[in-house]
Amino acid sequence: MMPVKIWDRDADGRFTSRIKTDWRTSLSGEEYRAEAEDLDTQLDRMLDRAAELGSANPGPRGTGQQFVKRWAIGRAVAESRILQSPQMASEQPSSLWLALARKCRLGVRSSGEPDERWRKLIPDRDLEPHRIERDIFAAGLWLQEQALEEAFATFGGSLSNVRQIQRRESLRSTKLRSALGRWFLRLSSGQRSQLIKDREFAKIAKALQRRWPSRGPGSAKRPVHFTDRDLDREVSRVLAEFGSAE
Repeated sequence: MMPVKIWDRDADGRFTSRIKTDWRTSLSGEEYRAEAEDLDTQLDRMLDRAAELGSANPGPRGTGQQFVKRWAIGRAVAESRILQSPQMASEQPSSLWLALARKCRLGVRSSGEPDERWRKLIPDRDLEPHRIERDIFAAGLWLQEQALEEAFATFGGSLSNVRQIQRRESLRSTKLRSALGRWFLRLSSGQRSQLIKDREFAKIAKALQRRWPSRGPGSAKRPVHFTDRDLDREVSRVLAEFGSAE
């Protein structure tokens, strides 16, 4: 695990930090503080960009802001290309997500100065490390594969809907998500507002998975193997029971 700087507060409320790594090290990992400090500075720029994207893209009126924040964080991570850096070669990003989550939770820059904007990027609750990875940073990175407007068309601004598709391996491709978004846009606004509700969307996700199972019979040909036109037709056929263009 690459060295990361994990921020905290002491009993007097002052910012403190420790170095976390699996590299060959002493118990404290302090000999790798220079590398961790350099990464922490990069994370400053990444979170600045996430805050900028979140402010510049408020999303459709009346929608929850957590969806926009997830997308903004994911896009900032993608733009930084930090996951493609030599330091991350053969590394799992869980330690990176932990460092980012702690910086957001405390709102602290690499200099030790506070930045309250970052505290608004993630929910104000304690999360276990696997929840941090699954629900915020990794999910945001996946979500931002679509432009924000297109992601809204697909998921209606609902993080619950995002999880319904992301957890189904055969449905994760951007190609299928884009086709689903186009299908929603062909419906009337009344149909869309009804079907984008979490319970109804879950039924749509299940119907799509029946058509494209993750394993077993019927799993060989995935949505990525269709042309956009043929995929649109197939999605419309599979979801005909839910609604059709008027």
